[in-house]
Amino acid sequence: MKMDKAYRQLENQNKRQDLLSNAGIQLIEGEFIEKCKDIPANSISLIYIDPPIHRWWLPLYGPLGELAFIVLEEGGGLVINAEYYTLPQIFDYMKNSGLKYWWEIVRKYNSPSAKILSKNVIANYKRLLWFVKGQKPKISGFINDSVESKEPDIPINRWTQSTVEAEHVISKLTVQNDVVLDCLMGIGTTAIAAIKLKRRFIGIEKDADMLATARHRISTIISSDQVRR
Repeated sequence: MKMDKAYRQLENQNKRQDLLSNAGIQLIEGEFIEKCKDIPANSISLIYIDPPIHRWWLPLYGPLGELAFIVLEEGGGLVINAEYYTLPQIFDYMKNSGLKYWWEIVRKYNSPSAKILSKNVIANYKRLLWFVKGQKPKISGFINDSVESKEPDIPINRWTQSTVEAEHVISKLTVQNDVVLDCLMGIGTTAIAAIKLKRRFIGIEKDADMLATARHRISTIISSDQVRR
């Protein structure tokens, strides 16, 4: 019985992997700095990430920008969810990346405003910083520089976000079959947004449990989409 159960589990894992591969989805376990080195140069249309808000993460914006410059195609974009207090440091770490700062997109909060006690400010929005490789971005028409966030359909943990913001950016900065990279994937929200818009996707996540959750969520979305067809 134990052998049968193990065989079924392996078979399901293989089926899930085939499903992802056929849909142009690649999920990678590991640290983004090392794993991004395996991605071919000039092969990514958009990098969309939501980094940790901890101050210890700030120095990693340097290598992130350098890696983004290598893997992004000409006109490709790096869009970063950024906290208010990190902006000076982010720009400082990104200044030698080779990327050009292009614009800021405002993500309006759907939840109660956040009180920033140290600044005596009530924050009603979060920023998405948009950097570009080259002189001008690859873009479909015009992009609105604000987007109304909303509660996720099925919250998995307290960090779960809806796909609204990612879809807003992906829909304008890529076209069908372009490759979207999230090198801090978490539970796969950006991947789901990319799948909905028929983009290919590469996700990198170092936490094995989060990666497993992302793989399950993404496989479920792909399977349900195939059933609807």
